[in-house]
Amino acid sequence: MKRVLIITLMAAGCAVSAMAQGSDETQTTSGLWQEFSVSKVLPYNWSIDAEAGYRTTNNFSDFDRLNVGLGVNYKLGKYLKFGLGYVFIRKHYLESMEYKYKGDYEFSSFQGTTFTDDEGTDYAYKGYNLDAANWASRHRAFFEVTADKRFWKTLRISLRERYQYTHQMARNVDRTKYRDPSYDATGAITEYDEVTSEVKEKAAWNRHLLRSRLKFSIDKKGWDWEPFVSAELHNNLREKWHIDKIRASAGVEYSVSKTSKIAAAYIFTHENDDDGNENEHSLSVSYRFKF
Repeated sequence: MKRVLIITLMAAGCAVSAMAQGSDETQTTSGLWQEFSVSKVLPYNWSIDAEAGYRTTNNFSDFDRLNVGLGVNYKLGKYLKFGLGYVFIRKHYLESMEYKYKGDYEFSSFQGTTFTDDEGTDYAYKGYNLDAANWASRHRAFFEVTADKRFWKTLRISLRERYQYTHQMARNVDRTKYRDPSYDATGAITEYDEVTSEVKEKAAWNRHLLRSRLKFSIDKKGWDWEPFVSAELHNNLREKWHIDKIRASAGVEYSVSKTSKIAAAYIFTHENDDDGNENEHSLSVSYRFKF
């Protein structure tokens, strides 16, 4: 039993280390996840769940998202459970800057204002776009199947496969455009000759994911504590199974009473999708009430 736990923890640690390396463009941030959920057991192996939560990012200083959701579950036998649900999400995008260049341009006398691409073409710095912080609404639906079994009366292993569809609605973003910089004698930018403001419409998009999660926990009868580790892949079905996110977590759940549980965990996420390319270190705190 101890060997199984040691191997599991080592594998999780190696996965986190490999994911954390990333590319030079990968950003690193941290945040807090908080969630509250209520589950009502119904006759004939059915149950209904409601949840609400929020997340912070940018080293705990900014909101990342707010969410509320509702779902139903059906348990088929001891080891198999089916779930169906909907989640409404408000996603917060931070202020962002996009640098602009123009091509086929004679090499500038100030070396810091140009770059050369892989084909040897010279490009000159033109300016940048500054998008103000904004919110977007997301509608998410999912269907999942979870296989769950306890081994040796102690080790619980579960595998969850979730199909997830997300629709993000179009939104308007306040944008300031800075163009045609002026330089001083040293080549430093002194001002921009053209500064304009506009409202930019960001198009709606859809995302189809298959989320595969493997979880190990110590679930021994009579114990109030349940330590766990898990790993999850987010496969983008419309991008030839491109992995949008890789997530690993480790934490512990505590049974306050027969109906209440609290949990705390560390979550590492490497993402490369429409939300950006970054590594995020998160602390998760949740409360679950079941009756």
